This record gives sequence, structure tokens and C-alpha cells, in this order.
Amino acid sequence: MKVGLDGSSVGQWWLDMIGKTLDEGSTFERVGSRQLAGLLISVWVRNNIRAYVGDVDAAAVPCGFGRAIGNKGAVGLRLRVYDRVMCFVNCHFAAHLEAVNRRNADFDHVYRTMTFSRPTNLFNAAAGTVLYLFFFCSLAFSMYLVSLVYRSGLPLVLSVAAGSSSVQMLRSTNAIGTHTAEGMPELSDADLVIFLGDFNYRLDGISYDEARDFISQRCFDWLRERDQLRTEMEAGNVFQGMREAVITFPPTYKFERHQAGLAGYDSGEKKRIPAWCDRILYRDSRSALVSECSLECPVVSSISRYEACMDVTDSDHKPVRCIFTVDIARVDESIRRQELGEILGSNEKIKYVLEELCKIPETIISTNNIILQNQDTSILRITNKCGKNDAFFEIICEGESSIKEDGQASDHCPRGSFGYPRWLEVTPAAGIIRPNHIAEVSVHHDEFLTLEEFVDGVPQNSWCEDNRDKEVILVVKVQGRYTMETRNHRVRVRHCVTAKIKWSDPELISTRQIQGTVLHRSDIQSLSSSYDVVDHLRNLHSP
Repeated sequence: MKVGLDGSSVGQWWLDMIGKTLDEGSTFERVGSRQLAGLLISVWVRNNIRAYVGDVDAAAVPCGFGRAIGNKGAVGLRLRVYDRVMCFVNCHFAAHLEAVNRRNADFDHVYRTMTFSRPTNLFNAAAGTVLYLFFFCSLAFSMYLVSLVYRSGLPLVLSVAAGSSSVQMLRSTNAIGTHTAEGMPELSDADLVIFLGDFNYRLDGISYDEARDFISQRCFDWLRERDQLRTEMEAGNVFQGMREAVITFPPTYKFERHQAGLAGYDSGEKKRIPAWCDRILYRDSRSALVSECSLECPVVSSISRYEACMDVTDSDHKPVRCIFTVDIARVDESIRRQELGEILGSNEKIKYVLEELCKIPETIISTNNIILQNQDTSILRITNKCGKNDAFFEIICEGESSIKEDGQASDHCPRGSFGYPRWLEVTPAAGIIRPNHIAEVSVHHDEFLTLEEFVDGVPQNSWCEDNRDKEVILVVKVQGRYTMETRNHRVRVRHCVTAKIKWSDPELISTRQIQGTVLHRSDIQSLSSSYDVVDHLRNLHSP
């Protein structure tokens, strides 16, 4: 049997009713929800801040029998608000007065093992001004049978709402984006964590009648001294580092259904002692209560209301709600960019460094015109006259044309991504020239006739060969290490056909007869393409 399926009828009823109450679609948008058996958690966000809420993720931790059954456990939602991580966890821990250690163990298991599917350093939220979240969870107190089916009954609704926040505009470096340390719980990485639900902690050392008397007199201070959760938190056994607002409302458990007022406490045979089972606890960025919101303490929350909805009679629990006001420190990116521009514009040293980095090294080429005959090789020299910076070059073919009878080139046809024509080789086509060094580039005419085109050494398709002189325009693009702009040199390369080719030996086709002097190119780092140049740039260390 599957436990904790999403989309049960009870859970969907609560989502629909809350969405209708919040005018979902017009005023609020539901950004996430998660259900585990009778536990349900969901978050709605006002539409005017929806763009600043992202990275919503959900998780569930069963704490029932064998840590596998979902009648006890927790569901959580994590989201990023104004670049700060917030987690909301709805819990239902072990019941019964004497099960304090089991409840502590349930919390410890949830805190340590709740795992979300995506890492917290991935975010898509931006800056903003007002935070207003409505967060609801429901706990269905349904009986688990062997078949693990619900027993009919209305869920208890616990709600927590985060009120409007005054977001502090700070002009400094953002302190977010750190990774959770190895082995640390993911919940510990959040800037704000809110635990809520039926924790099931009871009152110790008091009888049913005594508790009823103190409640009727609204003597809650004395009752809080008997609260198991308060005792365990002070001892450091559970909810370590978390806080709770002062309780000023009567115990929320256990009530007879459909009976209003304090007279509705359990009066049956068991007469369960009233207790504050339903609680809302939180932890923000503060290490002390007086800490102010800053980039070092980015999330500071305060509680304006912590109360029980005593008029609700549909459950044996009373819903508890808490309104948080959350201050979030963030970096205003527009102000940071403006200040950076002012710094760069006013600091003469920085201006000089930037200008030097953006300069394109001065380069010259040995010639702007190259003439090649059959299988000739010519050397094009590129000189880096800059004494400080490397020059990066790339040679592309801008266009090709045929030479007319009057010796003039026809219009050059762009070759685009086709690169060099088949009859031309340029090696290397890209590279890096060190300061005050020379790169030597081989420009070679390569005959591209194939063996299949010859019979007895005579070209059989010479009638269809284009024997006209050809011309290409090579563009030598030069740029610096930190520049995107280029300085271009254009070189005209013309292939002159002096006579019809006579072939006597087919083996000559596979042998390149290179005429001219090939110079030793010891001052150039050869790169085969522009992609190699990019890869090399990535591996360079900054000066």
C-alpha cells in the first residue's frame, strides 16, 4: 500500500476552500503544496510579489511505525524569498503523556533527514520590498486501519501568516549562496525555519481538575511551568535554537466536538488533561534577540499575534495562528551597479587599467597581396608590435571571385560558414602571438583533382574544370585578451593558372610539390580553430 499520496479528497478540499477564501488567481497564487497521509502543507503568495519568490521545493518524512508509516511525521516546503531561503515544516509527533522521548526523537529525525530535491544554491528569485505569505497546513486526525485508509472526519487547520516586511536596502555584498556543509541537515541552511503542527507535548505534574481550574481563572503562567515542550527546550533536548512567542491562550487540546467555550474540554471517561499540543516555533538569522537586520543577519522576524481560534468546534483541537513580520536584508542590484560605475569612472588608476586591458595590440602584416601558382606556398607574417600583451588572431575567408579577362576581379561572393575554398590552405588559421613576436602563416595552393578523374595520367574531365584565375579575400582578425572588438587586416590571395595542367604520373597527384621557402615558425602557438582559441582563453590565468 502507498502511504501519503498527494491529491486526496480531504487534502484537495482544504486547498480548494483556502484558495477560494484567498481569492486565488486574482490576489494570491498557490506556489506549492505537499501531503503525507493526514498532513498537508501549502503556501500562497500575493501576486504582486510572485516574481520575487522562487525555488519552491517540497519534502516529506514519515515517523510512524519503523519510520515508514505516515500517520506521524512531517511535510515541508522550502522557497526562496528575496534571495533568502525559508522553510515551513508541518509536524505530527507521537501521542500520549509519557511519550516525551519519542516526541523528541521524532523532531530529531525530521530535522536531520528532511531532504529537498534541489540544492539551495540554485535560485531564481530577485529583489523586492514587501513579504506577505499565507501559509496553511491541515492535519487530519484520521484513524489508521490495517488497510491504511482514512476514517471520516474533519481535519484541523493550523495556519501561519507572514505579515508585511520592511525590506532593508543595503549597499554591500550579498551573503547568500553558500552550500550546506557536508553532513549538515538541509534545514540548517535556511535563513528562516518555521515548525508548526500537533507536537503532542502535554502538561506534567497536574491533574485534570487542577488544569481546568487554572484555565477557568486564565492562570496560564503556572500552567506553562508544567509544559513538557518548554521543559525539553530549556534542557536542550528538542527544537534547539528555536523560539516561541509567549502563550496567552488556553490549552488547545482536548475538546469535545461541536461544544463552544472552555466548557468543551474532554469530559468523557478518559478525561485527558488539557495541553498546548498545537504550537508554532521558529528560527531566523539572529544569534541574539536584539540583533538588527543586516547582511550578516539577513532575516529577522517578530511576532505580532500568536493565538488560538477558540470558536472553531469541528475538531478536538483548536487551530493556532501566528502572524510574523519579517525583515529581510538584501542587496539592491541597481544601486550596486550604479556605485560600481561611479567607482570605475572616478578612479583614475582603475580607468587606466581598464583602458589598457581593452586595447587591441598593434599588429602589422607583411603583405596585402599574395599570388599563387599551382601548389605554391607563400608565407604571411603577422607581427605583434605590442611589448606587453598577447595578440589573438583568426583568419577567415570573406569572399571568393573569379578574375575576368581584363584582369579585374568579379564581385566577391561571401562564403559564410563554408570557410576556405577547396584550392586554398591556410595554416594555422588561428593562434596567439606573444609580445614583440612574429607569427608565420602558410598560405598554400592545393590542387584538389582526384585520382578517379584520370585515365593513363590524362584528366578526363578537363573540359569542365574552371581554369580561370581565382581570388579570395582573407581577413586577419586581431584582438586582445580582454577585448571583444577586433582590428582587421585584409589580404587578397590570387591563384593564377599559367598553363593547362599536364599529368604524366598519377602518383604526382598525391605528392604536394611546395615551391618557395617555408620559414620556421617558432614564435607562434598554433591553434587549429577559433574554438581552440576560446578554450585557451578559458585556461589562461589573469595577470
